Amino acid sequence: MPSTYRLRPSFVALVPTVLFFAAIFCLLPVPASAASQDDNVEWFGISHFGWQDLRPLCPVDQQAFDVRVQAFQNDLTSVRVWVDDGSTGWVDASVASQRGPYDVWVATLPASPAASFGYFIELTDGTDMDYWSPAGMSDETPASSYLIDFTTLSHAPYGATPLPGGGVVFRVWSPSTVSAEVRGEFNGWGEGSEMARAGEDWVLRVSNALVGQQYKYRFNDLTWNTDPRARRLNASDNNNAYILDPFSYPWVVDDFDVPDFEEMVIYQLHVGTFAGGNGDPYGFTPFPSRYVDVAARADHLADLGINCVMIMPVNEFPGDESAGYNPISNYAPEWKYGTPDEFKAMVDAFHQRGIAVVLDIVWNHFSFSDNFMWNYDGNQIYFDTPAVETPWGAQADFDNGNVRSYYLESAHQWLDHFKLDGFRMDATDFMNLPEQEASGWSLMQALNDQGDTRWADKFIFAEQLPDDPFVTRPTSLGGAGFDAQYHDAFTDRLREEIIDAAVGDPEMWKIQNIVNGSGAFLNGRYVVNYVELHDEAWPTSGGQRIVKTIDTTFPHDDVYAQGRTKLAQGLALTAPGVPAMIMGTEWLESIDFGTGTTNRIDWGKMTTYPGIYRYYQDLITLRTGSAALRADSPHQVYRLDESANVIAFQRYDFGGDVIVVVANFSNNDYAGFRIGLPQPNEWSELINSQSTIYGGSGLDNPGTLVSEEIGWDGHPWSIELNVPAMGLIVLKQGDTTDAPDVGDGAGAGTPRLELRSLHPNPSQYGAQVRFALAAAGEVTVEVFDSAGRRIGTVFSGTLGAGEQRLDWNGLGEDGRRVPSGVYSIRIVANGTEQSGRITVLR
Repeated sequence: MPSTYRLRPSFVALVPTVLFFAAIFCLLPVPASAASQDDNVEWFGISHFGWQDLRPLCPVDQQAFDVRVQAFQNDLTSVRVWVDDGSTGWVDASVASQRGPYDVWVATLPASPAASFGYFIELTDGTDMDYWSPAGMSDETPASSYLIDFTTLSHAPYGATPLPGGGVVFRVWSPSTVSAEVRGEFNGWGEGSEMARAGEDWVLRVSNALVGQQYKYRFNDLTWNTDPRARRLNASDNNNAYILDPFSYPWVVDDFDVPDFEEMVIYQLHVGTFAGGNGDPYGFTPFPSRYVDVAARADHLADLGINCVMIMPVNEFPGDESAGYNPISNYAPEWKYGTPDEFKAMVDAFHQRGIAVVLDIVWNHFSFSDNFMWNYDGNQIYFDTPAVETPWGAQADFDNGNVRSYYLESAHQWLDHFKLDGFRMDATDFMNLPEQEASGWSLMQALNDQGDTRWADKFIFAEQLPDDPFVTRPTSLGGAGFDAQYHDAFTDRLREEIIDAAVGDPEMWKIQNIVNGSGAFLNGRYVVNYVELHDEAWPTSGGQRIVKTIDTTFPHDDVYAQGRTKLAQGLALTAPGVPAMIMGTEWLESIDFGTGTTNRIDWGKMTTYPGIYRYYQDLITLRTGSAALRADSPHQVYRLDESANVIAFQRYDFGGDVIVVVANFSNNDYAGFRIGLPQPNEWSELINSQSTIYGGSGLDNPGTLVSEEIGWDGHPWSIELNVPAMGLIVLKQGDTTDAPDVGDGAGAGTPRLELRSLHPNPSQYGAQVRFALAAAGEVTVEVFDSAGRRIGTVFSGTLGAGEQRLDWNGLGEDGRRVPSGVYSIRIVANGTEQSGRITVLR
């Protein structure tokens, strides 16, 4: 990336570590500010897109229509829309609904006598009045307006937009052609539907076109092609485009509460090979399996306990079998898997079970084959000449504004119409190739800036290989602004040492390093930690399932394959960072990742290895239910034992939750192995990967464990443990009645208290605390500083069962705004407690 993105090394070298991080936090942008009517419009929460936020999407015939504006909940006192049509003037808006942390304000503009007019938006918070226009936010009355032109319909979104009264408006970008027409089932694929030029676009309203019909464009009476913005393609008939109603699906969960990023456990899933394999208890499926088949198995993932599914790319691709990394469209879901509404039903099924859905998106290239964007209208408008090539196909012309909008608007349609909860961006290191270093980088920045403003509750992370802190550094500091990135160092070092353990010589200092993270913007919530995902398990990429690497003999399930995979995956689930795993991990899958019928995961292994499945159930339940194990919760590696090949670290939360993890990479059982403890008194073993209930050797530590006042590992207390070979032990300090219920298949259980989210985070003036109660009872919500001191009480009293939302106004007990820093919000209810961390920036 350009050198201008980097801080000068001489500067960094002169700044002590603590001061450097403090400076970074002071410079962080504020992507979201808390709901507060405080005479200050929070610009970072305001959004309105003319192509997305009108209802209907394309007003016609001078009809009345709604203008929608998003702002943080409770931030604004009023919103008005100025209509410059010579008669209407100001139109008041009101809050019509909420979406995530936002209020959705709606103003209904009356039917207008004007053939065309402009509008802009006024936003008020008490005495502060600001404006939104196509140029963005401003303090002064804007010079530009959103144009509505009922004659040219140039305000229509790109693609095919159905009209409520019947008919469809088509709009396509084709800057150099002299003619364009749309042909389809509505006109017998014949002539007569000539489009009108509108700037660089062509637009036409077809009164008899219907939802569900197919169509194509024809340019210069010569070149036929499909619609680049089509949300559904007919790959079986030369990629004809379908007219689609984006609002037709009846959502069961209309406003899903996305789990906090720090609490996510990600499960990578390939639609085509997920369902219908050997022993699938849900029954037979065709191959490849489909969106409906995945939806039918959502209960399995809910039972496992994960709270985020990462769907491998489902953008339309050539053929029927693919991992999805050869896209020909960024708008249409793969037809072989099902219809767009069936994709939505799959998302809805996961949301009904509290599981977020993020989509793997591929922006760095188009497919080598079937690339209909190439010489799209007879001219090369989507690619450079000569094209910028990647190892997998040509890269689009990121310098072109229309090409950039093609990508950015695709992201918004997935988040809005398909209600996805974020993205994993493929191969970001190939987004800013030397030929378009600046434009590729700025495109990623634009995605993340728009995401922070409009979709602050969505999780957008990068497959960045090798690690680069600038990918997760805020855009205000020159970074790309991703919420997190793959932690390449974690994966590589952990796999190395797991393999080295076979010869008895793992290097524990490398494990210490990856637990500690890789520096600023490469630790905690900024990283996704995993042992293997599809590339590591895919022979096409030179990989295979790690159980096959450990045990080369079928069925690849000896004590070492079981022990070392549980150890490695356990470390990913307990170390700082966001953990991820690939489908099948939960039952010791040895079938390599791939896209053919032989690559379907083997559901029969869930009953073959019930202890393995139970281990992941319990460990995931512990991970999602313990504040100390959140991605950004503090940690301390305090035992690094190269001779015994043991490492121990504590995870803790400012509200008092303390967990100790002991990992033994050796092939030796240790009885009476003394480990230091950060706290005295009683401890309990919550997880032991070698317990018999997990199919292990049975060397565990049952019952209550009592510390001794014997200094060890830098702590004044210690304990003697049985530490099994290849074992991962999780200890919890104190009475464990408030711990997640592990050991009984608790993945399917209902928690007595569940902290859903703290929005926004980071915050400028406080946060909304969202949580759920299984039963009515006394509830206390308090705020603690980084030293564990209580600085404020949000609520103390009785609440009923169900979803709860409370506002913290960012004030301490002295009535003053708390200073910048990291705070813990603790909820105590129903005999248990949960805590979440929030960063406050001033």
